[in-house]
Amino acid sequence: MSLKKHIDSHGNYYEFSEIKNSIPTIFIHGVGLDNTMWYPQKEYFGDKSVLFYDLLNHGQSCGGFKVLSFEIYNNQLLNIINELNLSKINIVGFSIGALIAQHFTEKYYEKVNKLVLIGSVYKRSSKQIETVQKRYSEALNGASITNNSIERWFSESYLKNNPQVYNFFYNLLEKKKNEDFLSAYKIFVNSDNYSLNFNNFKMPTLIMTGENEVGSTPQMSEKISKEIKGSILYIIKNAKHGATIEQSDDVNKKLNKFLFS
Repeated sequence: MSLKKHIDSHGNYYEFSEIKNSIPTIFIHGVGLDNTMWYPQKEYFGDKSVLFYDLLNHGQSCGGFKVLSFEIYNNQLLNIINELNLSKINIVGFSIGALIAQHFTEKYYEKVNKLVLIGSVYKRSSKQIETVQKRYSEALNGASITNNSIERWFSESYLKNNPQVYNFFYNLLEKKKNEDFLSAYKIFVNSDNYSLNFNNFKMPTLIMTGENEVGSTPQMSEKISKEIKGSILYIIKNAKHGATIEQSDDVNKKLNKFLFS
C-alpha cells in the first residue's frame, strides 16, 4: 500500500495510505518542519492505514496566516478527518504536533482511539520560558535558528556519522517562509499560556521523549503521564529531540506495538 498525495478543499496537504475497516493513524509534525520529517515512519508503516499532513503555514498546506492558535489547528485536523469521513483516529504528535494532539483530544476526545505524544513540552520552568522566548525574539529579528536547532535535536556523533540528516533538516528549515514560521512558533513558545484539562483522556496513551532532551525533558513527560491516568511513559535511550530519526528503530517498534498489536 503506497501513500497517495492529496490537497483537500480547505487547502490541506496530506499523504494517506487508506485501508478499509482500519482506524487511521495521523502523524503531526513539529514547528518549522513538514510531513517529510516522518520519513522513517513512512517507510516502516507503509502497509498500515497512516496519514501524514502539513500544518497550516507549513509545507504544501495553505499559508499566510498571520495569527494562529491551537483552535485553528484543531479545526484544520477536524476538516481533514471530516472530509475523509473518519469517525475514529489514532494520533501521533511530535513537539508542537504533540501539543496540537493534546488540544484536539481535549475537545474531540470521542474521536481519538489511541494517542501518542513525542517530545512534548509541559509546564516549562521560568528559566525554560526565558530561553524559548529569547530564541523567538532572535528569530523575530531575522536571525537564523537552523544550526542551533539541529544541534539541539541530534547528538554530535550522530550528525557526524549521518551528514545527510543534517543536510535534510538544514534544507527543510531554511526553505520555510519566516513570517509563516513565526506565527506557528509564537504559539509553541507561549504554549504554557493555554490550559489543558486531561479529565477525558481515557484512551490508551503513550508518552515518549529522548533521555537527553533539553527542551521537552523527561521530567515534562513524567508530569504529563501523571495527568493522563493509565498512560505509558517511555524514555528513549541515546536520543534528544530528533528521536524519531536518530532512534527510529526503537521508536517505530514502540509505536507498532502500541498502535497495531
